[in-house]
Amino acid sequence: MTQIGCNTLYGGGSLGAATDYTVADLKRSLERNAALGYDTVEYSHLCHLTCEQAAEVGACTRNLGMQPWSVHSESAGSFVLGATAEEASAGLLHAVEVCKSVGATVVVVHAPLVRGLSLGDLPDVPSLVQQDLVGLGEPVARAAELGVELALENGRTLAHWVYIQALLERINQPHVGACVDAGHANLGDLGAPRAIRMAGKRLLTLHLHDNLGEVDDHLPPGRGTIDWAELLAALAEVGYHRTLQLELTDRAAHREYDQALEQRQGIENMRRFVAARG
Repeated sequence: MTQIGCNTLYGGGSLGAATDYTVADLKRSLERNAALGYDTVEYSHLCHLTCEQAAEVGACTRNLGMQPWSVHSESAGSFVLGATAEEASAGLLHAVEVCKSVGATVVVVHAPLVRGLSLGDLPDVPSLVQQDLVGLGEPVARAAELGVELALENGRTLAHWVYIQALLERINQPHVGACVDAGHANLGDLGAPRAIRMAGKRLLTLHLHDNLGEVDDHLPPGRGTIDWAELLAALAEVGYHRTLQLELTDRAAHREYDQALEQRQGIENMRRFVAARG
């Protein structure tokens, strides 16, 4: 049976700093996910917690009948892990330890580590690669020791995804691979099915959400312009049989937003797409 997951969504209104997302808030979010029938969880904002707190959150997840699946790495203020390779490395090391403590499998990473999901204008690609190899070195080794995987996420452009693929070639470790973010790919010249096919056997996890091709809305699948039948066909082609992990939003100030509705539509629509594929 295909597993479908949802990330943890903040239920206390508009989320400011990640540190506002307490253990109690996370537990309430997990209860909402479980009530809707989700199988797995990505923790969107977990890295500000201690490993002991993460273990408590993981136990709550399992007690609710769900599987901890992935942790989105982040610094105190954003998904960019630091201003330097060394600072980013320390942040990613903590994310790896938190992932192990919560009982999850994958840490999702934005690269280049000091820029996030963009190469910038006229990038010095060799310098960016070297920075990332330095920043990823110790976390990659620690992740191997702990049985944790690292998944580098795509941005909006083909050029960025080619960079990520080249970085994975340089690292060349079986526990380091790709996270395809369908919504990001739909906003530029990449496209989610092509991103999946390019990732191939390196595909470790997914961020599934939809948009209209203009803004990173993180809508439930089926409410935007992504061709979900083609996306599922691409997953079958590369032999991906892991969880279908949704990444919905709790920061939607730019549009009409109903969190409960969108969480429900997420699992209902994905179940429908999977059933249609047979």
